Amino acid sequence: MRLVHISVDLTEAWRSLIHTKVQLPVKSGAVAIFTTPLWIQESHRDNGPVAGVAGLYFTSASEDKTLRWCRNPTRPSEYYVEIPTDTDVIHAVFDAVITRKATRRMVMLCWEHVLLYPARRDVDKIRIQASVIVPRGWRTGTALENLGQPIITDTADEGGQTLLYQPTSLARLADSPVLTGLHFDQYAVTTDQRHVLCVAADREEYAAVPQDTLDRLASLVGQTSAAFGARHYDTIWFLVALTDYWPGPGGSEHHDSCDIVLPLKTLSDTKHLEKNGTAIAHEFVHSWNGKFRRPAGHMPRDFATPLDARLLWVYEGLTQYYGGVLSVRGGLASSVFYRAELARTVARLEGQTGRLWRSSEDTCTGTSLRGGSAWENWKRDGQDYYDDGVLLWLDVDTLIRSKTNSKRSLDDFTRAFFGQGTPTSPTVIPYTLDDIVASLDTVAGNNWQAFFDMKVIMVSPRVNIEGIERAGYQFTFVAEPGIDQEQNSDEGTSDAVWNSIGVRLGEDGRLVDVRRGSAADTAKLAPRQTVVKVGEVQFSLKTLAAEITANKDAPGSRIRFTMTQEGDEWLAELDYHAGLRYPRLERQAYVPDMLSAILHVGDVDL
Repeated sequence: MRLVHISVDLTEAWRSLIHTKVQLPVKSGAVAIFTTPLWIQESHRDNGPVAGVAGLYFTSASEDKTLRWCRNPTRPSEYYVEIPTDTDVIHAVFDAVITRKATRRMVMLCWEHVLLYPARRDVDKIRIQASVIVPRGWRTGTALENLGQPIITDTADEGGQTLLYQPTSLARLADSPVLTGLHFDQYAVTTDQRHVLCVAADREEYAAVPQDTLDRLASLVGQTSAAFGARHYDTIWFLVALTDYWPGPGGSEHHDSCDIVLPLKTLSDTKHLEKNGTAIAHEFVHSWNGKFRRPAGHMPRDFATPLDARLLWVYEGLTQYYGGVLSVRGGLASSVFYRAELARTVARLEGQTGRLWRSSEDTCTGTSLRGGSAWENWKRDGQDYYDDGVLLWLDVDTLIRSKTNSKRSLDDFTRAFFGQGTPTSPTVIPYTLDDIVASLDTVAGNNWQAFFDMKVIMVSPRVNIEGIERAGYQFTFVAEPGIDQEQNSDEGTSDAVWNSIGVRLGEDGRLVDVRRGSAADTAKLAPRQTVVKVGEVQFSLKTLAAEITANKDAPGSRIRFTMTQEGDEWLAELDYHAGLRYPRLERQAYVPDMLSAILHVGDVDL
């Protein structure tokens, strides 16, 4: 197939506009069908960019004639274009309207936002050459291979520079984000030069990464390789955007890169790294689980075929488990922090009352069904397969160790299943649940199919804490915050309020969510109502927390709210007397401390 050319101008991305030009090979005198991506593997759902396409025009190669087009009425991401005779190439121009991943000083280009290409074809077989225009003076990082030196142009008000990349497949281009920014630096994380950290920051001083952080990242690389075995990339690029203007931490996985968004100070301060660095570990693990090995339902030949998301509890859940564990082994976080996070995970899942009617597997299958924060706990549409997966795979890990007298662990499974023994360049081997079960059985004999049926596929109202208990700890709620919660008191207090009376509130007292079955639910509180006063005092989170504490063990009293909604005002009374509740893991002295063994740092070659 002839080459598609795409040129992307990022000089106005700070205005939420990416100017895009595509040169498309066509058949003379026919009706051509083009499409934007619809199903995005990294997000596991149909959230392609079609709604962000604006100013779309198709023209002849000489750009002297605008061509007629219409949208497919049943596939809105597809466009029919009438091709004139004696025409074998046309141009498409449009603006991609983006809502995130761009500030005035940096851009993370994710190609799915700008791709337009021949529809209904195998994306591995579509050849494409890309170029990117960035503001003059900006630097760039990507796994794509450059073709020549940047070309200085005057396409923008202040000029720009064009970077041309080697032709590749559409699938690989979509899998290769580009990070560019004014305050940019690049570091070799490991001495073999196969792990590269590219940092763009909104402030210059934060693009300078301390050696201590680089050493911790190098340790993370070594510990992850020890847990997952042979690597399946040539060089991996950690593309990190440091900003307080995008939601973070978070990221997306790719074969030979990770695009990661972190709060501005994350790489410069050990406490910020501890809190947010798990995102780096998580995306790196995806190189094995999600990219090299991938659920069979996540391997469509194009970006229009719906994804089968039933195994996200492996794809994301196992990755989430190891993201936390490897953060400790690699030195990004302490074991104290890990245990506190594990306790918060249990508490959050206990607050998801939708587990009474919805299985963990169904949160995977229905991952596209996200309807906002109102009654989120009752709908259970908050991607619970991530945190459910943490507890599930801790359960598996401790069960393996228990059955083998600690001679084997989940690491033995991951090395065999995801490592496959031999290093390779980027490639994909699909897996099924039967494959998972068979491989686990070689590590430790157990009826793993029945295990997963009970804990994932069937409705399980009780949060799975068996792994925590087998690891030597007990989950409980206590009246006082731990040290880590004191360091972030507003967040800790907000969680404690949710764990007690069952409400999440904004700073203005507006209710965001109400937990079904809680004291707030019994009092008929609901999302979009507003707490004006607590007792006789104007609402604040601090005032509410004090009132909850004051009513502890006082059965004759009530927590009184003055409420408003839609112009009405009324008094609500909550019958609650258990005080604020902070989650905690407490050591059980009579059970061996298996959790410390799981978090133990092994000797590895970096």
